Amino acid sequence: MASTSLRSDIIISIHPQHVANIVSRVKNHEFRSYLLPSTVKRLWIYETSPASSIKFIATVSRGKRPGEIQDPNGLKNDEFDRGGGSGSGSKFAYEILKLEELPMTYSLDELKRRGWLNGAPQKYCFVKVAMDEALRAGPLRVVFDSAVAGDVNTPLLQDEAKGRVRISSRPGVSSAGVKKSRKPQGNRRGKRAS
Repeated sequence: MASTSLRSDIIISIHPQHVANIVSRVKNHEFRSYLLPSTVKRLWIYETSPASSIKFIATVSRGKRPGEIQDPNGLKNDEFDRGGGSGSGSKFAYEILKLEELPMTYSLDELKRRGWLNGAPQKYCFVKVAMDEALRAGPLRVVFDSAVAGDVNTPLLQDEAKGRVRISSRPGVSSAGVKKSRKPQGNRRGKRAS
């Protein structure tokens, strides 16, 4: 019998202020006191009351332990790395690599009506295949993607958009407009120098 839920996707409850911090990239890790299963790659963010809805899907890293983040730019990252657990007893941090927005917001009532949730997730629950197929059928809007060099939501590119930093798109030219030197090619294996 085929599984009715995905093992790569979970629904997880996050407070509205933390969701806002994730969307604005003030917060780039989600902290938890427990290790998620190694199969989990995406968090379907259930924003708690008053929103009580799902609007975003985050692609995340494996669980990191204190000392493994080493990025002072995110909210509570340094505190977690020092072992402070971001003030909530957190033992694991999940880097938010990509954030996508669903075409529409799905309320808890709608999720329950469709049989995808029985109630708000207390810890987390796996996403049902039918839910994944229905909600990801339409185009998702990429809010940010850390793996994309042209992600205008990265801090450096935000500065570029404001005119503070110039990044060259021309190959072989640095951001300062200086031509980069090429490494000598030398002899290649299997070819003779003439």
